[in-house]
Amino acid sequence: MEKVQGMFLLLLLSFLQYQTILGDVRAEQWSFHEDLKIGTTDQVTDKYLCFIKKTQRENPQLDRKIRDLVGAMIPLAAPRDYTFHWIESPNLGKWAFTMEVVPASSRLYRMEQSTIGGMLISNCNRIRSDLRTVRAGYDGTWGHVEPGKSYERSGEERLAFVKKPKLSSDYKTFFLKLLGLLKMPFSDYTSRILATVPLEMRKTSGLQVDLQVLSQPPGTTADDIGNKFWNFKYAGRGQIVYALDGGFHISHKETRTIDIEKMIFPGALPADDGFTAATLSDVDHGTAIAAKIAGRTIGIATNATLILGRVTDGSGICDYSTLLELYLKVYDDILARGPKQNCIISLSYLTFIPQPEDPIDTTKNLYHIGIQDESGYSWYHRLAKEAMDDVIDYIINLPNTFFVVASGNDADDVPVNAYPATLGAVYAGVNPRFIVVGGYSPNVGVNLFQTAPYVSVMAPAGSINVPTRWINKQLEDWDSYVWTKHLFHRKHELGFSIGTSYASPAVAAMIAAWLSIGIKVKDIVPLMEKLAYPRVMGGPKALYNGVPISRWPKTQVPAWYKAKKSTPLPPSQLDIEISEKNDNLAEL
Repeated sequence: MEKVQGMFLLLLLSFLQYQTILGDVRAEQWSFHEDLKIGTTDQVTDKYLCFIKKTQRENPQLDRKIRDLVGAMIPLAAPRDYTFHWIESPNLGKWAFTMEVVPASSRLYRMEQSTIGGMLISNCNRIRSDLRTVRAGYDGTWGHVEPGKSYERSGEERLAFVKKPKLSSDYKTFFLKLLGLLKMPFSDYTSRILATVPLEMRKTSGLQVDLQVLSQPPGTTADDIGNKFWNFKYAGRGQIVYALDGGFHISHKETRTIDIEKMIFPGALPADDGFTAATLSDVDHGTAIAAKIAGRTIGIATNATLILGRVTDGSGICDYSTLLELYLKVYDDILARGPKQNCIISLSYLTFIPQPEDPIDTTKNLYHIGIQDESGYSWYHRLAKEAMDDVIDYIINLPNTFFVVASGNDADDVPVNAYPATLGAVYAGVNPRFIVVGGYSPNVGVNLFQTAPYVSVMAPAGSINVPTRWINKQLEDWDSYVWTKHLFHRKHELGFSIGTSYASPAVAAMIAAWLSIGIKVKDIVPLMEKLAYPRVMGGPKALYNGVPISRWPKTQVPAWYKAKKSTPLPPSQLDIEISEKNDNLAEL
């Protein structure tokens, strides 16, 4: 009897301690996840994401306390080594954890802000989300709820917040600047490099206007440049590019030649490269991103080293937990490489997070559960954005890092509203290495998609050549691509697609190419903005790699240049033909 009483007392004490630290947990009634991978626990469990308070992230006792309390009170699914999972960084501490709970009980578990008691956890919510097909987004708020207060941090506040990484400073450069002893001004040394660096000329198909225009100098026409792409020899060599997306076919013709160092996966169980829930469309999307960076036929920085980061866990689901963990792992990987290794992140996978004033559509996105402020905005969404913002702050303040993001695919009159592209407004004028890229039509020269004042450059986003799945000479999943019968596409297993998803990796690859020829980190964005120019009168400033006409063969140089006349203005209209009528397939 005394033993039973002792066990009861122990459980009661554990429950009271649990209430003080965690509060209660609530799960909605379980329902079958029919589109998830067979064999994963996601089909038979309820998954929760719990955010750790900032003050507790580096608490050395945190792991023991949380595991003890969760183990005593929560019916975790087996095996517990995988159904309880920390989202953590060896450099930044423990930020959150996920747990998969057996839904067989009729009890409702609850974990609310009002019952925490100020100890360890800010919020815990059940997540049943699939963001894979949602790429439009959010211009959210920052911090905890205080009526009448603006929650978005200024750029200065962000820089003040970020814990500085343990990287050595470049004191030599600082003192040279102080004494005015730098070798030459920005424009002089970059012009010298572009005028002398070894080049390579790649023959392209007439279908590859999206690639050709990247090396088209101001004042020239599509006929002037012909079916050619002028690039730097060994473009991207020595540079690390992180391609973050939904999945990757590394055995495609376009990706077989890419130097892929490794893959980074979030979640307790790694993702299978050949699987994405419901369809393989996101695997194709990620494959296209990697190929635009360094692919054999359509790539720009073909000598760059890629690290592929998947935004989904092993079940094929992307949610706040997978995104947060992927960002933390990328940060750790960059930090481990040290300050001398340049790193460029390319992200075209934008997420939807409801704004405080928006009604919550639980059928579309993350469930709206938890404590709400007066506007009806869940603590959960607020804390998720705050955590992801914090990690991006850490990443972008590493001195050797660029973060390149697509602007979004809504109409050109819709403001940028996708996350994390909206952070461009915060970093504008503060940290230029956070770059939001818009998309224009390379054959017409006009903007196609969303833009903002901080979108300083656009890259091709229409008639984009991308890897596709050709099986028995037929294009699979043809609804996702423009169906073509072109021999060039058949030979290289390509197709046409559209979107700013392909503009972002083009800029990331161009940054890698410029860095590989000796352009300094601090001068990359000024150079990019200086070189970019409109292809039609009144058009957006479009990406250009800076290879000058003076590097062309004399037979190809336009007459106005030979006559030393001024550079012609852009045409009032543009209509470049995209066809393979002049293609020599044997050369391509």
